Amino acid sequence: MNRILEGLIVFVGIVLLFLGLIFIIASGLENTSVGAVMVLIAVGMFYFVYRAEKLEAAKPTLVSQTFNVKMEGSGKFDEKEMKCKSCGAPITEKDLKIVQGGVMVTCSYCGAAYALQEEPKW
Repeated sequence: MNRILEGLIVFVGIVLLFLGLIFIIASGLENTSVGAVMVLIAVGMFYFVYRAEKLEAAKPTLVSQTFNVKMEGSGKFDEKEMKCKSCGAPITEKDLKIVQGGVMVTCSYCGAAYALQEEPKW
């Protein structure tokens, strides 16, 4: 809810509460009933503002983070060309698929399909 509208509702609620208490203190059954209605309206306004703030706080907020990460190694990196195990044809990025967490290769030349196994670097 808008902060200005919220402040205005609270201000009107305080004025109604003050006037309602004055009417209740004043003698007479008619004044007491008018004062009680004013106090009830003020309490209702305070409750409305309270609930609006609770609902606003309960809404999830989307947090987006961006990271600038530059990965560098201690040595020289050489790009290695991948070749099909069956026919030796070069494998491109379009021939690779992720299936159940593993990399599957489908050769576009011979049609062979196999799981790509990464060998240890040491």
